[in-house]
Amino acid sequence: MTDRLYLRHSTDKQTNARQLHALDSLLKSGAPMYEDPATSSRVYAINRSGFRRLLNEAAVGDIIRVADAARLFRSTKDVIQIREVLGRRGLHLRIATGWSGFDLAADDPQTKLFVTILEFQRDMISENTKKLCHILFPQVTAQ
Repeated sequence: MTDRLYLRHSTDKQTNARQLHALDSLLKSGAPMYEDPATSSRVYAINRSGFRRLLNEAAVGDIIRVADAARLFRSTKDVIQIREVLGRRGLHLRIATGWSGFDLAADDPQTKLFVTILEFQRDMISENTKKLCHILFPQVTAQ
């Protein structure tokens, strides 16, 4: 079982310093690191070269570790897609900040509930955004 670290930042003006800090003890232990620098979150994780390389090198039982969820995925669709891939490969996923100790790739009722809550949250944000647009721009949304 190997810890494999994944880092991503969105633009060439950003750095991965905060992520490196969050994963510092794992880096010091020699965990392999995979990066997708200056890569938009609009590109699904499984379509990113660094993440694909991580998947190609990972073995059953390995743990993918990320500093925070937004470095790996932005949408529920991405979470579901990643969970399916990791489940098929026998890999685990741990997020250092916010969800530490929680294996997002697990196939247990608690994890499934959490993913459902993420989807609900996404739908609520979308609905509220549409309502706000209708209030702020009624002439555009009426068309």
